[in-house]
Formats: sequence, C-alpha cells, structure tokens
Amino acid sequence: MPSQDVAVELFYDSAWHDLVPADDVLADTPITIMRGSSDESPAPRPASVDLRLENSDDMYRTGNPESPLYGKAGVNTPLRVSAGGVVRGHVEASSYAAGQSRDFRRYPRRGKAWVDVEAGGILQRVNNWSEQLKSPFRQYNEDVADKTGYWAMEDARGSTKAFSSVPGAGNSSLLGVSFDSQQRPPGSAPLADVVLRDESFFQFVPGGTNDGWQYSVVTYMTSFGGSFFTPLNLQMQDRSNVSFSIDDSTNQVTTLSTDSSGTTRWTSTNGFDPTYFEGRWVMFVVQCTESGGTVTQDVWWRAIDENTWWNQNGTFSGTTSSLKQSSGSGLPDGSTFGHMIGTTGTVDELTDEARFTAFRGHASETTADRFARLCTLKGIAYTILGTAADSYPMGPQGVDTLAKQFEEIQTTEDGLIFDDIDAVGLVFMLRGARYNQTPALTLNAAGTSHGMPSLPVEVTDDLPVHNVVTAKQRDGGEYTATDSTSPMGTQAPPDGRNEYRQTVDVNVAEEATGLYQQAHWWLGRGTVNLPRYPQVAVNLAALDAATLAQVEAVDVGNVIEIVNYRENTIRLYALGWTETLGRSDAERVIAFTCAPDQQFVVGEWDAADSLWDSRTTTLKTAVNATATSLTFRTVSSKGVWSTTGEPYDVFVSGERITVTSMGAASLVSGAYDQTATVIRSVNGIRKSLAAGDPIAVATPGRWAL
Repeated sequence: MPSQDVAVELFYDSAWHDLVPADDVLADTPITIMRGSSDESPAPRPASVDLRLENSDDMYRTGNPESPLYGKAGVNTPLRVSAGGVVRGHVEASSYAAGQSRDFRRYPRRGKAWVDVEAGGILQRVNNWSEQLKSPFRQYNEDVADKTGYWAMEDARGSTKAFSSVPGAGNSSLLGVSFDSQQRPPGSAPLADVVLRDESFFQFVPGGTNDGWQYSVVTYMTSFGGSFFTPLNLQMQDRSNVSFSIDDSTNQVTTLSTDSSGTTRWTSTNGFDPTYFEGRWVMFVVQCTESGGTVTQDVWWRAIDENTWWNQNGTFSGTTSSLKQSSGSGLPDGSTFGHMIGTTGTVDELTDEARFTAFRGHASETTADRFARLCTLKGIAYTILGTAADSYPMGPQGVDTLAKQFEEIQTTEDGLIFDDIDAVGLVFMLRGARYNQTPALTLNAAGTSHGMPSLPVEVTDDLPVHNVVTAKQRDGGEYTATDSTSPMGTQAPPDGRNEYRQTVDVNVAEEATGLYQQAHWWLGRGTVNLPRYPQVAVNLAALDAATLAQVEAVDVGNVIEIVNYRENTIRLYALGWTETLGRSDAERVIAFTCAPDQQFVVGEWDAADSLWDSRTTTLKTAVNATATSLTFRTVSSKGVWSTTGEPYDVFVSGERITVTSMGAASLVSGAYDQTATVIRSVNGIRKSLAAGDPIAVATPGRWAL
C-alpha cells in the first residue's frame, strides 16, 4: 500500500470500490489530474484523470468475463481520486487500455501487465456531442403534450417534404416551397419560403378526443399589394372549416367558421391595418373548445415585438370535431412560415408566455439562466457561483452545439465554466464572483516553508496584449475599442506596444450598449500592464497542515497571492492546474496555471480602497530618493487630489509612495499644483524621481462590466 493516503475509486454495483488497498495503482506511474484551462481560451476544457492499474491478475481488463468489472464498468463509469480524504477529481472513465510486456506470464509470474485508464469530466462528453441543439422554439414545441402534428419546417435546403416529429402525421404534398430561408424568428432555425403559392396540406393524426384542440403557425409575410390572403385555413374531421383572412384593399381581417356544407356558423370582421403582418414575425393560435353543447372558437395573433394578443372569436351550438389538416397555400409569394403544431384537449398551451419567450429565442435571458436551462435540458448537474440576476443579459439563443453554446455563454459573461471537483457536473463561476476576491491561498516567498520547489518565472511578453478589440455579435454587428494612449496601446515603442488585434464573439441582448461594453471590458483585459507568472508550482509534501488545506481549497478562478517575492504583492487567478500524485508522500505536486487578476479588482462605491485615478498628474520637479515633499502637477481641474482622504498610496515610476498629507490645489501656469507630504519606498523601491514622471493611484477603482 502506498505511503501516501490516496484513494482511487470506481463506482459499480451501486457502490464505490477503492482500488488502492489492493495495491493495484502502480508505483512507477503517478496519477495525473488536470482541471480548468491551460490558457485564456474561450472554450471550456474538461477535467481529466490519467492513471495506471496493475493488472497481472487480469482483474481490470473489462473484456475479461472473470473480472469484477465485466458488464458493470466501462465507458463513463464514475471514477474519483482522493488524497488525504479530500476529493481531487471526480470524473468518468472514458478509456481502459490493457497492455503487457513481451515477457509477461501470470504463472509463474514475470513481466508486467497493466491497464491505463483515462477519465474525463462531463465536459469531455459535451465536447464530443457534435449534434446541434434544437432551436429553442422547436424544443419547446416538441415538449408540448398531446400533439396531433408538428412540422418545424427547419428542414435542410433541397428537401421536398416537411418532417413531422409526431408519428402518423404527414403532408400529402409540398409544392412551391423552398427550405432554408434567409428569414427566421430569433428562436428558430431557418424556415421555409413560399416561392409560388400552391396547395400544400399538412395532415394531423386522425381521430383523438373531440373535447377541444389548438393549432399554431408562425409567419413572415411580404407586402400584400392590395390583395386578399388567407394565412389560416383549417379543416376538421367532419369537414367543417375555420379560416382567417386579410384584405389589404379594405384594411380588414375576417375569421370565418363553416360547417361541412359550407354554411357559415359564425364570422367576425374587424378593421385592422394589414401592415401589422408585413415584414415581421407573427404567431397565430387557433383554439376550439366545447362546453354544454356550445362550441367556442378563438383566433389569436401577436407580432414578435408586441406584448399584446389580438383576437377574434365566435360560438355555435354543437360539438367539436378534431383537427384534420391545415393548408399552407394562403400566404403571399416570398413569405416565410413554419412551426405548425396541433394539439388536443381543453388546455391552451400554445399562447403560454413561456412559448412566446422561446419564439423570441429567450432574448434578454441572463448567462446564468441560459446555462442553467441548457444544463437542465441535457440532464447535467450544475452549480452557479455568484448572483444569477446580476449576470449579463444575452441575445437570442442561436442554433449550435452545446459546447459552442457554453463557449458563447462563458465569453459573454467573462465567467468560467469547468467540471466540478467532487461530483460529475459543471460549475459556472460568474464574472461578479470573480470581482475583488479574498485570496484563497497566500504563499510567502520568504524562507523555505512556502512549498514552491522553485519561485515562479516572471514573464513580460506580448501573449496577453490586445489593444484593438472588436466585440462581434452572433447574428451580425460589431464594435471596436482601441487603446491608443496608454503604455499598452497602439503607439510604436517605447510609447506603446504597437497594434495587437482581438475579436471576441459574444451574444448580447442590446447591441447598441452591449457591444460597446464588451469591447471596452475585453480591451481592459488585454491591456493589463503587469508581468505574467504563467505557472506556480507547489510541493504539497513541504507544507504544514494549514497551508495544505489552503492549497486543496483553491478552485478554478480563485485568487492566489505571492508575497515577499517582488516589490509588490503578486495577485493571480488560477485558470486551472495539473496535480500529480505518486506513491510516496514526497510525490504530490500541483502546478497552477495563472493569469494576472488586475482586471477583476474593480471599484466599489464609497470603498476606502477604491479610488478615482487621475490621468493628467505628473511630478512637477525632480526629487532624490529620500525626499518626503513632492509637488503634484495636474492638468485637469477634475483630477486634483483629495485633501481629506489621506492616507492613500500612489505609484511614481514603479515606487509605491504613501501620501500622508495633501495640500490645496493652486492654479499655476495653466495647471494645478499640490504639495504632498509622503512616505517613500513603501514597496522597497528607492530611487530618484524625474520631473514629468506620471503619478497614479496604487489601487484605482477599475470599471466593472
């Protein structure tokens, strides 16, 4: 049994089975656990566990009928690894590779046999799902109960027949229709265009109950040109009819209900501007119910950008007859239509507000709500860190794979989606939860008890630099933000870094404001003027119990601080990490992948450590390394320094200085001069300062998104 307290467990036979007590985890191959990401990629990376099982007794070859795993464990069997009773990875086994040396023999034993196990978090499965999710409106309609027919009309270009997801329903003909239209409602994939009006009938499942039915279709109609059109034309099993017509010549709409002989049962005509239906998506719903021998028929319509339903209705004595067919021939040429659905029963599900929300593609849904809804749809357990109501509002959900949906959600929020550490499920850390975090781990570089085998390498390069950022909307539209003035801006060195472009694909609810906000937020992310410390390695065997617990508590997105290493405290957030577990206590190391956390240290109103900065302040006159009186010169009157908020810290040419007293501003030669009494060399930097050196707040209140 290894001296390190490690557990490797497989879940089968409704229980967890620890493989370590049987000494089946090989000493010559450590366990490797990876979580989170290795870079700032927008695509969430699955967690993974790789390990080797000793298999000289052939107990872990899943194809062996004598193995306890036979028929019980295989692909996607839950697997978890713990150290000291703390779960470090909870994943699903995706591969068992049984190998052996050429000289292996079971009896008498010689050589080696093994099984290499690869396991991944649920994101591994998600990333392998190549099928696009159904459009939100189609998904909602397919979940409606008691359907007698449903044609989404999202069929591929070139199709000659519409597909119905309801067995027994079909269309007898589909003429003059072209699929894959350029027009579609926000919650749908492309639908079908009317190229040339002709007879197209959609047949509902015959029979069923006669106590009521509903029908719905959505349309995008072109100009009527003074003509008469009938976008709704329904026939029942008893050959009675209900139709809804639009007369562009008289500015009227009419609902007509007739019996099997064509005799009018009821009709309703109202003055209504036909342009309401032109050039916009409109949902129609027809409902038929019967009570006490009286049949009520309603026709409802509502444009996608409206909050009000319009209605015509009438009654007649008799009984209902179930829906038989609808005609798709009453629309103007060039119109688009789809999502024809029929249901039975007296409950009207088709005018439900949740259905209309799906028709709109769940526009204005927050990133947290969209993540939760999609996880629920696919049966994925999830946790959201942060306040869901404060997450970023999104535009309509497009048609894409679940992995691409997660990528879009993560980028629009600038949150982090990753596999849970102690369950098969996902975690979504919202951007708000990333703001102003208390460090989960503080490593003191002084002395030898910090556990870092080597101090992290400081890197200054152009990898994270993006000073021209374009926020690009899913369905078109973009905004570009540029930094052309700061040391990280587009100017030629030494004044700037030259031009570095980045495009960020987002999906925002309000393009006019959202794209501007997103571009400037990501511009701030790409112009953090700090060196990187890409990797922080910690040897857990060298830590005391308290620090070990801190290290084990760090999760993806948490903040790590390193003190007493450089002139200023190094504040990083963990993108992810790689952990290796060997057989002995000395073989446990975590290498955190990190990025500067500056962008997420945002201003808080009225907080003492969130200060407005000045962009126009410089040192008026040169001073030596010990001077304690400095003259601040500020060009803008709005940028003068507080005379009541002392003490506060500033940076001048890399030296951190505490202002203990600030004098009043006086106008001198078109600028504002203030005399500051200061404490020098707060961060250990001691140097002479030159006239004109920029002065900035040490803890500026950066803008949040």
